Amino acid sequence: MSRALRIIKRFIPYEMIQGMMITLKNQWRPHITLEYPKETPELHPRFRGVPRLRRDPDNGEELCVGCLLCEQICPDNCISLVVDKRPSGKGKYPKSFIIDYERCCFCGLCVDPCPTKPITAIYMSHDYELSDYSRVEFITGKERLYEGHPLKKYEK
Repeated sequence: MSRALRIIKRFIPYEMIQGMMITLKNQWRPHITLEYPKETPELHPRFRGVPRLRRDPDNGEELCVGCLLCEQICPDNCISLVVDKRPSGKGKYPKSFIIDYERCCFCGLCVDPCPTKPITAIYMSHDYELSDYSRVEFITGKERLYEGHPLKKYEK
């Protein structure tokens, strides 16, 4: 580097001018920030939200067979099941299915061992709004796992 160029760089803050040029270039571009919660993000198909339960699409019965595999594989021990025999006498069903979303790390490991194929009884939904003021709301029972969490309307 020549001596004259070094002297010019010493007295003129070249890096600062370069940064200001980038700022000015991007000043009038369209914004990409979403005004959440007024605008909601578009979720990708493979997005992993909270785990939920699914009913059989043909007859509306519970798909869960009470195998306890999702409870055993959960690394956070946030799933608890109480299993009972079906009234018809064939197979089992979950009498109580509870997921503690405060402990859940949303890893999706509970979905993989589910034996109900081709549609799994437990799946990672697209629900992502879980904020609340009380801890009791994060412990979700069986009926709420089928229905999903109600969306909160934010108005101001």
